[in-house]
Amino acid sequence: VNATDTTELFVFLLSFLQTMLAYLSKKIAIPNGAKLSCISWSTTEGWLACGGENGLLKVLLVANSQNVEDGSNLSMNQTLVGHEGNVLIVEWNEKYKKLTTSDQHGLIIVWMLHKGMWFEEMINNRNKSVVRDLKWAKDGRKICIVYEDGAVIVGSVDGKRMWGRDLGLKPALVEWSPDGQTIIFCSVRGECHVYDEIGNHLSNISMLISDQSCQSSITGIDWHQSANHARSKLALGYENGSIQVMSDIGDRKPDLFQTGMSVSKIRWNVSGSILAVAGARANSAGRFISLVQFYNPHGHLLRTLRVPGNGINSIAWEGSSMRMALAVDSFIYFADIQPEYQWACIDDVIVYAFAMPRKDEICVTFWNSKSNERFAKNVRGLIGICAFGDYCALISEASMKNTFALIICDAKGTALIGKYMEVRSGHFFINDFSLYDPFFLKEKPEFNVMTASQLITATDSCVYLWHYCSNEPNNAVTLQICRENRCTQKTVKVGIDPGTKVPESDSSRFTLRDSICSLAASENMLLVGMQSGAVRRYSLRSLRHEATYILESRACNIYLNCNDTKFSVIDIDGLMTVLDLNSASFHLSDPLHNQQLVTVNRRKDCRGMHWSRDMPDLYVTMEKKRMYLFRNGDPEEPVLSSGHVYDFSDLEIKAILLEEIMQTPQTPRKEHVVHFETKALRDTRSMILHNISFQDSWRFVQKNGHQRLWQLLAHGALQKLDLAIAKQSFANFADIYGVYFARKLEMICDEIQQRAEVSAFFQHFDNAEELFASMNRVDLSLAMRIKMGDWFHVGKIIRVGADDDWIRDFMFNNMGEYFFERQKWDRAASYFTQSKNVEKLVVCSYLQEEYDELEKIIHAAAGNHELLANIGSMFCSVGMCSQAVLAFRSTSDMNPGIEACVLLKRWGSAFSLVTQHNRQQITVVLQRYIGHILHAEMKLCAINLYRETNDHENVVHLLSQLAMQSVTVKHSPMYMKKIYVLRALEVSMHAMDSEPACCAVN
Repeated sequence: VNATDTTELFVFLLSFLQTMLAYLSKKIAIPNGAKLSCISWSTTEGWLACGGENGLLKVLLVANSQNVEDGSNLSMNQTLVGHEGNVLIVEWNEKYKKLTTSDQHGLIIVWMLHKGMWFEEMINNRNKSVVRDLKWAKDGRKICIVYEDGAVIVGSVDGKRMWGRDLGLKPALVEWSPDGQTIIFCSVRGECHVYDEIGNHLSNISMLISDQSCQSSITGIDWHQSANHARSKLALGYENGSIQVMSDIGDRKPDLFQTGMSVSKIRWNVSGSILAVAGARANSAGRFISLVQFYNPHGHLLRTLRVPGNGINSIAWEGSSMRMALAVDSFIYFADIQPEYQWACIDDVIVYAFAMPRKDEICVTFWNSKSNERFAKNVRGLIGICAFGDYCALISEASMKNTFALIICDAKGTALIGKYMEVRSGHFFINDFSLYDPFFLKEKPEFNVMTASQLITATDSCVYLWHYCSNEPNNAVTLQICRENRCTQKTVKVGIDPGTKVPESDSSRFTLRDSICSLAASENMLLVGMQSGAVRRYSLRSLRHEATYILESRACNIYLNCNDTKFSVIDIDGLMTVLDLNSASFHLSDPLHNQQLVTVNRRKDCRGMHWSRDMPDLYVTMEKKRMYLFRNGDPEEPVLSSGHVYDFSDLEIKAILLEEIMQTPQTPRKEHVVHFETKALRDTRSMILHNISFQDSWRFVQKNGHQRLWQLLAHGALQKLDLAIAKQSFANFADIYGVYFARKLEMICDEIQQRAEVSAFFQHFDNAEELFASMNRVDLSLAMRIKMGDWFHVGKIIRVGADDDWIRDFMFNNMGEYFFERQKWDRAASYFTQSKNVEKLVVCSYLQEEYDELEKIIHAAAGNHELLANIGSMFCSVGMCSQAVLAFRSTSDMNPGIEACVLLKRWGSAFSLVTQHNRQQITVVLQRYIGHILHAEMKLCAINLYRETNDHENVVHLLSQLAMQSVTVKHSPMYMKKIYVLRALEVSMHAMDSEPACCAVN
C-alpha cells in the first residue's frame, strides 16, 4: 500500500469494524469565551471551520492524526471577519475548496483560499428571513439554501441563481442525494419532502420511528456518499432519540433504533461504517449529561463518549475517520476514534487483519516479530480472530449462505483441522471429515475466545464449546465438541441455568430480552457478559452455572487474571472496573442469585488492559495514549505509548503499535514492537549497577518478590562473587542448577578462576578464555570450548599448546560434522580425512559422486566388511556393477554381489560368480525372475535368459510353446521357420552337453 492509499486504507479498516474505542484527547479554548454554534471539518484538506457568537468565525489547519503523535496540533489559526451576528452555519465545498457561512441575520458569505489565506469571494443577503440550513451537492457544483419563511434557493458554484421556490412549510434541514439528482427538505414538524434537482416535488419519505404516539422534530439528516450508490445510507435523527437508517428514499424496511437520549446532531464517518449521534440525557440525579454515541449501520451501539459541558452544538469527522471535533460551549473538543482491530498473538507471532482497498477479501497476516517472516492468508468475510499458545482460530463466513467457518491455524497460517461438525438451531449432527475441512455453524459467532484446550464461540443467545488438542508428531489438530452425555452437545443458554427445567417459550423470551455482549475464559471458568450489565459465571469442567454478578453498565470487554481470583471489565463508556471474585459467596444451589462484588479499582477512558501471566495482582491499562502499570491497585508512573499489549510476564511488557502497522500493513517493521519494564525491575537493576549493598537489595527484592527479581539479584551477586547471596537467590526462584554452580564456585580457591567461571556462566567466553590464559590453564579453556562445541576455537587452542592426538581427531571429526550438517560435502570430507573417519568419508564421496575415491577406499578398508558392504550398495545404487562386485568380493559374503549382478541384469558376471561361489542361490533368483517374465507373457526374454545359462531343455520347451502359438496366430512363414531352426539348434546343443555326461557315467 503506497502513501496515497493510506487514508483509503483506514477507511476500509473501519468497514469491518465490530467494536471501537473513543476518548477525548484535547480541547481548544475559544478567545473571550465566545460560545460555538457550528463546526465543520474538510475531509480532504484538513481545514476546520467553527462559528459562534458575535460574528466569531475561525479556520484552523489541524495536523493529520496519522503523521503526528498529537493529532490536534495547529499549523494555522485564522480569524475571518465579515459576520456581525452569531454564525449559525459553516459548510465546506470539498470539490472547489470553498467555505460557505451564514449568520443569524441571513448573511451568506462564500470564502476562497488564496496563497494560504482565506478571503471573501461572494456575499449574499436576502434581508427577509434567516437561513435555516444550506448544503452543497456532493459534486460541489450546486448549493441549496433554505430559509425560515419557507423559501428555497438553488445556485451554482459561480454564484448564479438556478431556481427558487416557496415550499409552503417551515423547513429545518436540507440534504442532497449522493448523485445530486434529489433534494430532501425536512420540516420542523418532522416531515420529509423529496424534490428533484429542478424543484419538482416527487414524494414524501415514510416516517417509521419507533414512538408513533409522539410527533418529534428532525434534528439531523445525513446521506452518506458511497462509490457504489446501492450501498449509500440515509440517516434521520429525531429529537426524541429515534434514528431511522434507510438505503434510499424508497426503503420500506429501514433500520430503526432508539438512542435513549435527546438527539441534537448526527453524522456518518467517511466510510459510512459509523454513525455518530450527539445528544444529552438525564442521569439519576436529574442532571443532563452530554453524550456522543457511535452506532454501526444496523443500530448496534459500538461506544458511548461522555463529553463535559452544557451541550454539544455540532460535530464533525476528520477525513481519515480517526478523529472527531465537537463544538461544546466555548471549546473545541477532539475525540480520538480507534477501531478495535482484528488481531491476536502466538508467542512472538502477531496475527492481524486488514482490508485491502478495492478488494472483497480480508488479508490475515502472520508476522514473526523476531525473524520478520510474514505469511499472508486471504479470508472472505472475516468475523474474528483469537489465539492461545501455539494456535490461532479464524472465524469467517463460509461460501454457503448463513453459514460460518471456524479454522484452527498454526503460526504460519496453515489450517490444522481434524473434525467436522454442522450445527443447526436446536439439532446437532456429528460427522467425520478429512483434514483441512472447516467447521460450520448456522448462527453467526460474534464473540470468540480460546484457552489451552477449548475454542469457545458465542452468538447473541448461545455459547458453543469446542475441545481441540494437538498431536505433535504429525502436527495435526483434532477438534471435538464438548459433550455432557453420549452424543449430545452441551449448549449453555445464557438466559437460564442449563440445569433448570424452564419451558422453551420462557427461555426464548428471556434470551431475546438479554443477549450476550462479551466473553472471557480460562481453563476452569467462563464469564459471559450480558447486555443488561450482568456477568454470568460458568464452570468449564462441569458446564454448570455458578453465579451471576450485576454490574453498573454493559461489559464490552472482560479480562480474567492468571489464577481466576479477579477479573476486569471495560464498559460501553470506556470505564474499567477491577472486581474481586473472592469477595462474593457462591450459592451453587441458587446459581441465578445476583451477587455484588468488591470493586478493587476504577479507571476512565480505558482502551484496553492486560493481566500479568505470572502475578495475579499485576496488570497494565492503556488509557488514551498512556500506559499505566498497577500492583495491588497502586499505579506506577505512566508511560507515553499508544501500543496494544500482547504479552505481560517476568515484569516485562510487550506491546505492538497497531496504528503504525496499519498504515503500511504489508511491511511491518521490528520497530513496531516495543518493550517496557516495570518499576521494580528497573529499580533492582539500578541498585545492582550502582553498587548498593546486597543486603538492601535483598530486602527490596524480598518486598517485591518475583522470580525475575531474584534472578537479577543472583546474577548481580555472582558478578560481585557474593556467593552466599547468589546461592540463596537461586534457591528462592527454584534454580537448582544455579545453586549447584554457586557451590562449585565456593570450592574453587583461586579468585581469577572464579571470575572466569562466572564469565563463562554469562556466556562471555572470550573474557573467560583470557582469564584462563592469565592463569596458564590452557586445559580449562580447552574444556570450556569443547563443552560449548566451538571446535574452531578448539583448533586455535590446540595449535597454541595442546598436543593430544585423540583431541585432534575428535576436533577434526566434529568440524567435519559441522560442515556435513550444512551440506558442504567437500570441506567435510577434508576434515573427515584428517580425523580418519572412513565411514563419514565414504558418505561424503558418495554424495559428491566421487566414485574414484570410493574405489580407492575399497582397497584401504580391507577387513571392514560392514563398510565394504555399504560401499558395494552405493555402487549398486548408481549402476556400477563391477565396482560393486569388487567391494562385495572383499567381504566374506558373496551373495550381495550376486544379487547386485541380477539387479543390474549383468547375467554374465552373475554366472561367473555363481560358478565360483554358490550355484544354488543364483538358481533360486533366476527361477523367480524368469517366472515374473513368463507371467508378463515375455517368452522371448525368458528364452534369452535360459540360453545365457545354457539351460537348453527349458529353451526347447518354450520354443515348442511359441511354435504352437504361431500356428493359431498365423505368423509369417519366415517367423515360424526361425523358431523351428532355433529349436533344432537347441536340441542339438542339449544332446552335445548330455553326451559327456553319459560317457562319464559309463
